[in-house]
Amino acid sequence: MTSASLYRTLYVLVHALFSVYRWLVNAVQEIGGVFVDICHEFGPSTSSIYQENETGLISKIPKHITILLGNEQPSFKDMANIISWCMGNQILFLSFYDHKGILKKNQDKLEETITKALPPNNHVIWHNSPNSIYKNGFIGQKIHVKLLSRESGKQALAQVTRNLCKSTINHSDISIESLGKALQKDFEFPDPDLAISFGEYLNLQGYPPWQIRVTEFLSIKSHRQLRYRTFLEQLYVYGKCEQRFGK
Repeated sequence: MTSASLYRTLYVLVHALFSVYRWLVNAVQEIGGVFVDICHEFGPSTSSIYQENETGLISKIPKHITILLGNEQPSFKDMANIISWCMGNQILFLSFYDHKGILKKNQDKLEETITKALPPNNHVIWHNSPNSIYKNGFIGQKIHVKLLSRESGKQALAQVTRNLCKSTINHSDISIESLGKALQKDFEFPDPDLAISFGEYLNLQGYPPWQIRVTEFLSIKSHRQLRYRTFLEQLYVYGKCEQRFGK
């Protein structure tokens, strides 16, 4: 056997062993996640008094956080925890990006989970539901939540492009700038200040690129069994980041 063949054989063997290892790790995480969903509840760390004391130590709070779920199956109780924590930290906008589209198909289950956990005067304004109506004058805390999938970016780009072509403006006036403004208006939310990516490595998985030009990205291995302290650490890190916006 030549040295080249030996190296090739070793490479294939190492790759195969690593693939088996990753499969076993993912299988354990998925099986464990089933039990977590059964017994995982909102912990005492979500109390408003605790959150107010901790938030006072953070120098800068993001206005909009976007969550990239990665390849894990969504844990609705953990997603509901994140919504509750964002509300407690005065974060007004929260979006979840699930490239598989599972969250959007099961929005009712997520709404039911968070409704059971929140105090009566706290309100979640869902921007994916046609029956969700925004009202001023809410008593208590409120947060705007939007569920995104891979189709969200493609459909938005196609629809905005069609609308521009059908509009009364001169086609020669259509530019990247006008398209960008139209996309921002269609998105409804401000661009994310902070993106938290869940997974072994950062992968945008088709996230709409025009929304994340100045977004700060941080990574956490898994959203399952996510603790408030871990979430708060991301806010600490973001608060210390200096965003120069291209300067």
